[in-house]
Amino acid sequence: MIYRVIMLVLCCAGSAFSQDLKDISRWKVSLSKAGAQPGEQVEVVFFADINKNWKLYSSDFKGDIGPLPTEFAFNPNNAYQLVGEVKAVKPLKAVDPTWDKAYTYFTDKAEFRQTIKIAKSGGRISGTIKGLLCSNEDGLCVPFKESFEVH
Repeated sequence: MIYRVIMLVLCCAGSAFSQDLKDISRWKVSLSKAGAQPGEQVEVVFFADINKNWKLYSSDFKGDIGPLPTEFAFNPNNAYQLVGEVKAVKPLKAVDPTWDKAYTYFTDKAEFRQTIKIAKSGGRISGTIKGLLCSNEDGLCVPFKESFEVH
């Protein structure tokens, strides 16, 4: 009986904790131009609001130094083609004291942009955003994975 009570408490605590973690960042994804026609290039704009005292690692450094860079995965679709890589817009820069290597990150707000070429009208652009959020207060780091879709 005590085992069941302990498991119930742990499950409830885990649910409450994960709900708080989900609210650390809020993502909005849009196109830079509505109604783009086939042949046109537009940008998929990823914008995140980040809670105070947290940071989001950027996408423009190698993940071999500890922090995991934010990654964007696009679901294959014949309605568009990716042009180049995802670009981080004005990230902050720091040097990891352990590895003595530079990394980039965001606080408060983050913006990333991916250029695409429209191949056919009415297509959906979807995928996932995966990254790491870390607290500036206690060093807690939380991985996240978020789905997106725009059209």
